[in-house]
Amino acid sequence: MKIIAESAFNHQGNLDYLLKLASAAKTAGADYFTVQIYSTDFFCDRAYSKYEICKETEHSAEHWSDLYRHCQSIGMELIPCVLDNWALDLIGTWKFDFIKLHATDLLNIPFLLAIKEKKYPVIFETQCATKKDINEALSILGDQVSVLFHGFSNYPTEYDDLNLDALDYLKLEWEKPTGFADHTQDTLGVPVMLLAKGTDFIEKHITISRNDRQYDWQVSLEPHEFAVMVNNIRQYSKTLGSGYKHPVQNEMPFRTVMYKKFTGDIQAPVVVRSNTGADYYDWKYRNYDKSKVVGAVIARLKSQRLKQKVFLPLCNDLMVFDMISRVKTSKKLSGIVLASSWLDEDKPLLSEGEKRGISTYGGDPLSVVERLISVAESNQAWGVFRITGDNPLTDPVIIDHMIDLFTENKLDYVRANNLPFGITAELFSVKYLIDLYTKMLNPLQSEYLTWFVLLDKEGRKGAIDFNSDLPSLFKVNYSVDYETEYTRVKRLISKTGKQDFSAISLKDIIENSEFDNLMDTESEIKLPGQTKMKYMDFISELKSMSYIIRKPLSLGDL
Repeated sequence: MKIIAESAFNHQGNLDYLLKLASAAKTAGADYFTVQIYSTDFFCDRAYSKYEICKETEHSAEHWSDLYRHCQSIGMELIPCVLDNWALDLIGTWKFDFIKLHATDLLNIPFLLAIKEKKYPVIFETQCATKKDINEALSILGDQVSVLFHGFSNYPTEYDDLNLDALDYLKLEWEKPTGFADHTQDTLGVPVMLLAKGTDFIEKHITISRNDRQYDWQVSLEPHEFAVMVNNIRQYSKTLGSGYKHPVQNEMPFRTVMYKKFTGDIQAPVVVRSNTGADYYDWKYRNYDKSKVVGAVIARLKSQRLKQKVFLPLCNDLMVFDMISRVKTSKKLSGIVLASSWLDEDKPLLSEGEKRGISTYGGDPLSVVERLISVAESNQAWGVFRITGDNPLTDPVIIDHMIDLFTENKLDYVRANNLPFGITAELFSVKYLIDLYTKMLNPLQSEYLTWFVLLDKEGRKGAIDFNSDLPSLFKVNYSVDYETEYTRVKRLISKTGKQDFSAISLKDIIENSEFDNLMDTESEIKLPGQTKMKYMDFISELKSMSYIIRKPLSLGDL
């Protein structure tokens, strides 16, 4: 949860005090500092009851710019809360993540149109608003609204009026991140409740001292109190975990102690506490055929960079079905399953697969490892390939060599190195997948499954090392994520001269590959926990993994 420190009118129009507030917010640990920027004669008319207060507390354009520069110098992110067109023009050269739209401008249609023209991301306050009010404003700003804020500007707000459950409604109705403008002096209860609700932002007023009796002193925290609130939020954030039901790391040793073991006859086991029996999955997989390997084609229709890419026409069929026809020419695979998700958006993919007589499975949208395990279990297969649906040139001959290495050496995992990206798949034993799945802190991150294999030091791993006199071969990319990559694969197919997509060999691919637009090995790839690694470093890690056996392979062996 991000924390915003709100100056409100506590600065009293005093620039030095305002700068001190920004610095205090930074020291207290706030993520953002926000101020209401206006020019009184643009903001209200002279008949307005608080005209004199507004005039007394306004700042000049120069002063506001001084604040902006000060925030930049101390590393404090500033959110300008613009209250009029004068302020909107003033911030034109500033850099910020959002502007804040004050609730008083919720139905200020001309102002909303001016903000729409600027295309600024907006934190959108909804104090006192009805659902219809919000929809009216959103009909203009639409996706420019990044966060919907709830709150009640009664100083201080009574607990009976907080209506925190409205945050759930905001999230459900408009499917946007939420925030809460907290006008209590609570530094623990309300902030922690917001945290537990999954609220994305909390905003609290800050003042140097309530004894100064600034205009908003009743709901403002002094810097040390603000720091206490920040610390409480940070501490209790740790209790939220991954948001997924899965054992935390410190629970793992207890699994082997707590869970009963299967002992005795495999057909009629006795399940008791034991130090020597088999766990459930060992017992379950004991009769699986160690030579049976199936392919799970992992594909969905959610792609954003290239819409529904697996449904694009390729050679003889749509891309994913061309790829499945190609992989089916493998002599060693026992079957192919199109493994997508149970979401409505992916039902057309499963339906198309079924029309072609392809086995399908709709599983967890995010947990790739669970889909792989389910495919293996439903086929009682000891091994399962993770075949990515946007890798249409996945090679069936390489698959066969991987299966041989897998079964002959009783391996847990096999990969192929030194080939173009998008040519190979990964092979897992179902028992190894269960082990990886159980050890993961969050299986919803298992699209990065290769990373978890890299981290694991226990599995029996093997590699096919392709030998070639083309040192840049591994930098050629035939995985389809962008239009340019789709075009590259189409161009390659054309250059081979083959009318039957399944007949294109690895030799055809290598001989017709282009080496003038290679992958940038200095580019970064995303990994779990919002970490990144250079692509070249990642490839080096894969090549140097602790394989117990490596099998060299060249075109002459195919």
